[in-house]
Amino acid sequence: MHVILEYLAIGVLIILFITISLNMIEDVTGRLVTVKEEQLYNVAERLMDKILLTPGFPADWGTNIMVSSNDLRDFGLALNGTRAPYIIDPDKVMRLANLSILPNPLLLNYSRIADLLGISDDYGFRLEMKPMITHVVQPLEWYTPPGNRTSFPTKFKIRVLNWYKIGLPNANVTGIYVIVKIKPGAGNDSNKIEEKKIFAESNLTDALGETIVDFTDVVPSYLENQPSTNWFLYFFLIHTQWHGFVAVHGYSATSEADAPTQGYIIGDAIILSRELNGSSFNPNSGAIIVKDEIVQAVPQYKELLNITSIIWCRSQPNDPEWCQEVASKVLPSSEDRYLIGRIQYVERLSSHVFVFAQWRGNPICVVINRIPEIDIGERSAQPANSVTITRIAHIYNYPYIVRLTIWRKVEG
Repeated sequence: MHVILEYLAIGVLIILFITISLNMIEDVTGRLVTVKEEQLYNVAERLMDKILLTPGFPADWGTNIMVSSNDLRDFGLALNGTRAPYIIDPDKVMRLANLSILPNPLLLNYSRIADLLGISDDYGFRLEMKPMITHVVQPLEWYTPPGNRTSFPTKFKIRVLNWYKIGLPNANVTGIYVIVKIKPGAGNDSNKIEEKKIFAESNLTDALGETIVDFTDVVPSYLENQPSTNWFLYFFLIHTQWHGFVAVHGYSATSEADAPTQGYIIGDAIILSRELNGSSFNPNSGAIIVKDEIVQAVPQYKELLNITSIIWCRSQPNDPEWCQEVASKVLPSSEDRYLIGRIQYVERLSSHVFVFAQWRGNPICVVINRIPEIDIGERSAQPANSVTITRIAHIYNYPYIVRLTIWRKVEG
């Protein structure tokens, strides 16, 4: 009897020992996984600080278009010369943008960023940046002046969205409608903006984040008595305030759906497509029809719509020396694809730049957004052990969401 009890006691002790051992193994394994995740999080934090709090080297690599990606020795997006944290340089951000219609000739791509950050061998990453508040614009009504082929939207539905594409109620939306009067064609007497007319209206968004801004009374009354011999173009600016946050948006429709309506502004250079005249480019013809004045917009001040001169590089013998430098260093192999101009004065607080040109005989307005959406890196599903951190930075006073996801390429 005593022997049986002893065997039972020993069996119970063995089972208890095995159970405790398994629990200990699971606990240790869990702690190791937690330690790995914490280490990866620390790497992500350090990378994010480096990206947002340092300017890179050379520190002016955003504004100086002569600095190529191969010239860079360090990567950072902080605005050079500022002491405030999380203020990033719009020109450096623009070096990361690659628009669908017009590839960026100064693009800093994924592999080069990974090399500059020192993570190309061990880590994969995805870097996403976009305005904290975005807008969707839908024209509802149009007006076509007598004798004019261009139609002008007069009523807009605007939806204000947050980072997660959810509508924002009670946002104060101001729509700024600008009509620009210019002469058609090329020539010294037709390359200037003759007049700009500004209309503004403000409304609050509803529970779905939507509102209507209506210019049906003012736009037709202004255009109906204007001579049809002039070109009239419009662009539409939106300035939104929501609980202390500010957002901006620029909009313009074109007469042709496939018109090259995208471009870049990097430093004092504007980069457009050479196809703006709607035909193949002859380097000796100088036939690109782009106006020699642009509008720079700071939309929280509707009066601050600066008309600024620009010098275009047209591949002519009398082009300035700067154009020759651009052709030899920036665009040595693709010069025939791009039209580059140098702005006489860059309004550093501007959110959008508007360029007026001709496409297939019709006037168009090219909207260049200085606060673009960026998505660099692997867009497929990240590994389960990836780490994502999100910060709010600013391009001047516009809140900008930056999200960084990293993962180890090899675990072990």
